[in-house]
Amino acid sequence: MEPPSPPSSFLPEPLIHKILAHLPPKDAIRASASSKTWRSAWLSSPILSIDETKLPFKATHFFDYAHRSLALWLERCNHRGFNVHKFSLCANITDDQSFSRFVQLVSMAIKRDFKVIELQSCSDEFWVLFNSTPLWLLLFEPKLLDVLSLKSFGILIAGSLVGVSSLKKLILSCSCIDDNSLKNLLSCFPLLENLVLDYCFGFSELHISCPKLRTLEVKYYGISAPNVVIKAEKLESFVYIRALNSPGVVRFLNCRLLTSLRIERADFGQPDAIDDYIKQIPLLENLALLDCGLTGTGSFVISHSNLKSLRIQSCWGLLKAEINTPNLCCFRYCGIIFQLSTFRYSSSGLVKAEIELATGSIERTEWFWFVELRNFLEIFSKCNALKLHCYIHGFTEELRDYNLLPDPFYEAKHLTITNRKLPIADYARLVGAMMKLFPCVETLVLKTECAKIFIEFNEDGSLSLKFEEISNMCDSDEYDRIFESIIVVMDDIEKVSQV
Repeated sequence: MEPPSPPSSFLPEPLIHKILAHLPPKDAIRASASSKTWRSAWLSSPILSIDETKLPFKATHFFDYAHRSLALWLERCNHRGFNVHKFSLCANITDDQSFSRFVQLVSMAIKRDFKVIELQSCSDEFWVLFNSTPLWLLLFEPKLLDVLSLKSFGILIAGSLVGVSSLKKLILSCSCIDDNSLKNLLSCFPLLENLVLDYCFGFSELHISCPKLRTLEVKYYGISAPNVVIKAEKLESFVYIRALNSPGVVRFLNCRLLTSLRIERADFGQPDAIDDYIKQIPLLENLALLDCGLTGTGSFVISHSNLKSLRIQSCWGLLKAEINTPNLCCFRYCGIIFQLSTFRYSSSGLVKAEIELATGSIERTEWFWFVELRNFLEIFSKCNALKLHCYIHGFTEELRDYNLLPDPFYEAKHLTITNRKLPIADYARLVGAMMKLFPCVETLVLKTECAKIFIEFNEDGSLSLKFEEISNMCDSDEYDRIFESIIVVMDDIEKVSQV
């Protein structure tokens, strides 16, 4: 009588594939030997990954092992007719010999029609250039290849490549490539739709001229950013990230369909610098400026008739802005209070606005800051749904007297207050002051060093009140004392909320 099959033998094959993919290679091989079902699943896995960093074999021994494993796997796949989706290879490429053996493994793998190929060098000297022409000629052979990713390579393509690839997405990460090699490479992908250059270096100019390109990401970290010229009439989305204080110009030529633009860590010296970007993009709908600098005048101008969504986050040096966007519906801002001399948005009102404001003070938030806050929020008086998150410090004495508060602001619907140093005894008073200042809030969240308090105001006038203690006190007696204090304060908050 045969022994019963283990429970793992009854698992569906796709689930076994996921389990094997998360196991180290040694454990995956052992698991595949546990039963015929697991052996078959290991051979039929849609992902083939060979990674030197996860194996005990190094240098020549790794390439010998990889060659044997790949040959065995290809033989089994050809015999059983398995379809494989993705091939991933990572090796330590240090010289011409290791690069040649790496190319040999790729030449074996492309006998199968992979849709995704990921190649990576784990060498510490990844900037060393090798003649990459033989590798690229191989990569042009697969007819079904859609995605190609190369990481930490030194790419040298001396002349124009003979051949055209049907590739749809190309990802180059942490790779060294010169201007001529980059030009020769991009000219071979007329059907390219998605291009990612992730912290690549070695080139001074980036000319993108891909007729089918729809999304482009350029992330650059260095002393100087390359000048970028984009000529892609079907481009819809562009993400541009560079090091602060690094010069670099972006030009858009015939990008008529570009609707989404995200710029990070760029330094805009002149007030109209941002406007110079977006005026080249007539159909722009979504604009995001993150961690950008305004070291010149501390101001910027945004004027665009088609813009519908605007996000400004942590733009240091910002003091003044003019925003003339008659079709704007969504606005997100994170930073300090600044002077918004002009803010024009949709005549039907902002559908959604999210504002995160910090006082800039370390010790204590002064009473006058709340006056500035009230004046700043006036420009959002026609907003349909305003979310406000304030980072404040301590509890100023003037807030104890509600008569000293600014005029109420009725448009804020959702309010979050983060005040790490607020004493527990002042929780109720701060909540009461915020309710006087924002009488129409639907939800109010107070985050402190000890607790997170949630208040939801119902239509019938009642409220739902709950809290989570987040204190990390090691002393159990101290923890119990704080917990009991919060319980008492919760009753005080409920009384204040019903006044």
